Amino acid sequence: MIRFAKAAPCVVALSVVAILAIDPNIAALAADAAAPETVAQATGETTKITWAVGATVSQWADAFEAIAIAAVAFLLRKIPAQFGSILMTMHVDQVLNKAIDYAINMVKGATKDKTLDVDVGNAVLARALQYVLDHSPAWLQSWMGGPEQIAQKIIARLNLAPDAVPDAAAATSKAAQIQQILAK
Repeated sequence: MIRFAKAAPCVVALSVVAILAIDPNIAALAADAAAPETVAQATGETTKITWAVGATVSQWADAFEAIAIAAVAFLLRKIPAQFGSILMTMHVDQVLNKAIDYAINMVKGATKDKTLDVDVGNAVLARALQYVLDHSPAWLQSWMGGPEQIAQKIIARLNLAPDAVPDAAAATSKAAQIQQILAK
């Protein structure tokens, strides 16, 4: 509540400045109000005053839009930190699904809807792990827990036969060997 009390005068001041910047006629009207009143004289048909209602409404709508955007930005700071974690998890899922699709396409005998036996499962795991290591940034790899944890995440998403037990350690060591070769 104290933050809002501190921020409210700033929002009001910015709103007044935005309104004055968008519609300079308001300042002119305020100056006219301070001037002494004069008596209006009768005018003929040739003297008419027109007011651009559409332009004024458009200017006020722009001012309201600026105020609304400032208010939304002020309220967005209240979003919990877990929102960032949710976005990171979605990014990880996307990378892992692409890696598995790539690996299934690259390994002979592997199809998406078919259960994988031990040999094919290990080859798919190694290719998918290598894909993740090659195509994801280092900060995302560390956020996922490193190559061992990434391999476990890939195993969890593979459609393996009941008797197929993939070798995550072999896939991780193979990926480490490839990383060393690429680093040279």
